[in-house]
Amino acid sequence: MWDRIERLEQPKAEALTLEEVKEQCRIDSGDDDAFLKRCIKAAREMIEGPEGYGLAIMAAPWSMSLDSFPAEIRIPMGPVLSIDSITYVDGAGNEQTLPPSAYQWRRGFMEARISPAFGTSWPGTRAQIGAVKVRFVGGYAGTEEEDVDRSMIPESLRVAMLMLIAHWNENRETVNVGNITTELEFSFGHIINQFRVGRIA
Repeated sequence: MWDRIERLEQPKAEALTLEEVKEQCRIDSGDDDAFLKRCIKAAREMIEGPEGYGLAIMAAPWSMSLDSFPAEIRIPMGPVLSIDSITYVDGAGNEQTLPPSAYQWRRGFMEARISPAFGTSWPGTRAQIGAVKVRFVGGYAGTEEEDVDRSMIPESLRVAMLMLIAHWNENRETVNVGNITTELEFSFGHIINQFRVGRIA
């Protein structure tokens, strides 16, 4: 399932601000700003989507492809903020878009489920790979706003990212082997494991 999910765009904002990271790393100058910004993005990408832990932290569009309509479509990542569209290739090979009235969806803790509207069924599709595509926006509530609100992102996730970035900042050239690295891996992993989603769990 995870190989069917792809990110369509990067989020417009990050889960951490540069100021928060500089405070964590106890950096006052702006000499390292470019490096820290890359670390902020990398830390988020370690957690998000198929390549990470199956989470969507900051609002961004994603796509999931299926070969046909199952009884219930399950998006095995989250949180899911909205279902933007469901398209499919019909028997004649034409792409069709389902109207929102044709389906219902339920937001779970870390996933979303989509089923046909009451009294209806999914349309027939052409027998081909990727005949059905679901576009959705994943991320925590508030992160989709123009004025980003990060208050709904679990603080434990943000702390884990800060810990990881601080470690990267202190070990730019080499990797420590021993208690420091072990403690970091345990702390980071212990926090993130609470949010593991889907097949990666």
